[in-house]
Amino acid sequence: MHHRRLAAVAALSLALAGCGGPRYALVPAAPVTVAKGSMTVRPGIAWNRSPRGRYDVAWEENWTENGPLLDSIGFIGGLPDGQAIAKQRKKDDRKVPVFRADMSPQDLVSMLESYYRIKAGATVFAAEGVSPATFLGTPGLRFDYSYVGEDQVKRRGRAVMAVVKGKLYLVSLDGAALHYFDAALPDFTAMADGARLG
Repeated sequence: MHHRRLAAVAALSLALAGCGGPRYALVPAAPVTVAKGSMTVRPGIAWNRSPRGRYDVAWEENWTENGPLLDSIGFIGGLPDGQAIAKQRKKDDRKVPVFRADMSPQDLVSMLESYYRIKAGATVFAAEGVSPATFLGTPGLRFDYSYVGEDQVKRRGRAVMAVVKGKLYLVSLDGAALHYFDAALPDFTAMADGARLG
């Protein structure tokens, strides 16, 4: 009887998975390429690859463990000079600045803040700190921030980024300030520290 019940639950899960909703794909705790094969990371726990969002660019990939409203890791790999980190329309009143290979650390931070204010709906955004970091074996920067979205949930974030051969590489963690950010931070840090090109 127990096996029959498990089989029924599995069949129902598969049926529901095929119902046109967003499709998540399991990412096991093993080395994996992300963002169109531009980087390799090694998660220490299983994550779920999120379906593409309306502002996602071609160089982007996003993961979540507990659902995107609670935690998410974003990867942008090989974004070329002249492209933005979010899809935009020419007629948009407010736009995220496009990436330029010669951006200063402050320009990169401002670009990321613009994304959160314009595309992620942050009503409050605070830069918590910017510091040098090595990412993909290249000098880069680490940016810590907090924000409150339209849903009034306080979130914390960390982005680690570097410009390699004129292209932007970035990993970011966003999580609800209560529990989820801190819970995901060790695995995120290990992935960012161990990330490599290709």
